[in-house]
Amino acid sequence: MIVLLSLLCTFALSVTVAVSIRPLELIVKEILPEGHNVVCVMNKDSNPHLYQLKTSDLELLNRADLIILAGFEQWASKVQSMFANKVLMFSEGVFEKDFEEDEHLWLDPVNVLVFSHLLMLSFSRLEPGLTEQFEANWVHFSKRLLERFWLWNEKLAPVKNRIIVEVHPALTHFAKRFDLGEIFALETGHEVGLTTKKLAELTNLVKKGLVKHLFVDEHVESAAALKLAEQLNLQPVTIDLMGWSVGDYIQLMDSLVEKLAVLRETK
Repeated sequence: MIVLLSLLCTFALSVTVAVSIRPLELIVKEILPEGHNVVCVMNKDSNPHLYQLKTSDLELLNRADLIILAGFEQWASKVQSMFANKVLMFSEGVFEKDFEEDEHLWLDPVNVLVFSHLLMLSFSRLEPGLTEQFEANWVHFSKRLLERFWLWNEKLAPVKNRIIVEVHPALTHFAKRFDLGEIFALETGHEVGLTTKKLAELTNLVKKGLVKHLFVDEHVESAAALKLAEQLNLQPVTIDLMGWSVGDYIQLMDSLVEKLAVLRETK
């Protein structure tokens, strides 16, 4: 029995899963047993919307047994064509329509529940001998996720129908899932800045007392937006949508739910 476990561990250590962004790493680690090698291409200081692949990244992807992408990476199509047989993309299949509206698919826990099941099936094809372990890990994760889902829904109940102002559109899926209010995004996240029309609309919302906060993704350049917040007397609320400050996916969502609680202060 000890010899068998040793062989399994040795085999597991030989498998490398490459992911593009931290949230995918957090989700993957929920399904994979300990000992697997999960490597994230982008680091904490990267802007995920603008990041360009380096030669070392391509070498990493070439060595990986499975590559998992969000789909918004500027180089996603290139990587998919180069490594067609080992790329799994969050934005494909049942998620395509939602992805067209907002690229942050992982901020909807129901999306993650479905995608984590796809991961479980993919890992099982890669390592058939560990199928039962993958399934057990997915069941454990799905139970924890569903339990927290109802808690998140309860915590967010007092802030339904509030307008959420953010620098770039990232919280659409999150807001829809929990029946929150309208998303008002200042920028696109792809170097398209604030327009005169947007500024006028935001100023009007502030005058009416409908918004008091500006949600800022700490991984996207927001200097101009922060200056605007100061001028309009909006309180900046920094959110970490990449999960570098947490240990797992559920902690990422816990943090986001707590940050959104400040909306209680608005009408």
